[in-house]
Amino acid sequence: MATRKVNGFEYPLPGVDTAIKILRPGARYDLKDREFIDWVDDEGREPPTWQEVETEIRREVDVYNYYLYERQREEHYPDVKFQLDMLYHDIKNGHLENGLWMKSIEEVKAKYPKPTTPPPH
Repeated sequence: MATRKVNGFEYPLPGVDTAIKILRPGARYDLKDREFIDWVDDEGREPPTWQEVETEIRREVDVYNYYLYERQREEHYPDVKFQLDMLYHDIKNGHLENGLWMKSIEEVKAKYPKPTTPPPH
């Protein structure tokens, strides 16, 4: 199952396989055209309905969309090597709290703010 991790929280990348793995952890299956052509579940559970799968995918999309700010920030932060160089010069010049590094990070955070609502579960 493909996931992303942010601040210690791991969230799934939306998709049919991810949804099925969340709904029926450990089950093994083969799927063709929205039909399970093979289903093995050591716990004896039935395959999820397609409605359950679609509902789970919508939930995953909501979580994924919530964390869009995090992916945008990651894309727009300066390269780590460049950040380290900025930090070095800011420290050397006594500008740690208002130097170039702090300004560049705050600019990205302001452009891509974290949502004020709690993330969906």
